[in-house]
Amino acid sequence: MEKNKEKAKVLYDMYSFASQNTIISYTGPFDSQVLAVLAANIEYSLSKNPRIRKKIFKIFIELAQNISYYSLEKLDAGDGNEFGIGILIIREFDNHFTFATGNIVDSKKISPVIHKCETINLLDRDSLRQYKRKLRNLPPGIKGGGNIGLVQVALTANNPLDYKLIPLSEEQSFYIINIKIDK
Repeated sequence: MEKNKEKAKVLYDMYSFASQNTIISYTGPFDSQVLAVLAANIEYSLSKNPRIRKKIFKIFIELAQNISYYSLEKLDAGDGNEFGIGILIIREFDNHFTFATGNIVDSKKISPVIHKCETINLLDRDSLRQYKRKLRNLPPGIKGGGNIGLVQVALTANNPLDYKLIPLSEEQSFYIINIKIDK
């Protein structure tokens, strides 16, 4: 009985967090149909502020694409396509929005992404633009050539990337990106 109370408390805490100031919350596969519905929901939910809507939409495209491509947890669509599974939460506060995504990643392959996030957070806006150009000009397949999307997210939000890596096992971790978008 005590275990059930603990589980209920954890679920209630998750519900409370997700429901506070949340305008969009989604957990599941990031396939093209779901992305279209989420995009329409963003358009509708933020229709009163076109500038913010445009910023959040750009961030949505980049981070949702990362989940779809790189999440270890996949949904087999049955037609040869696989889509990553993850979570997305957009929350609104008095002076800003937060946009968070999370998904399971290979613990052995995530260090270059963490290093990229650290590098991004050290750069000012002009340096970020130069870094993006440098990454874009790398030949395909060159290590470090990916993750231009993370640079674009930081440029669009004009805030640093808040990222966390939560170990699940030796092989897997849960990777969270949270970005603040000022109003």
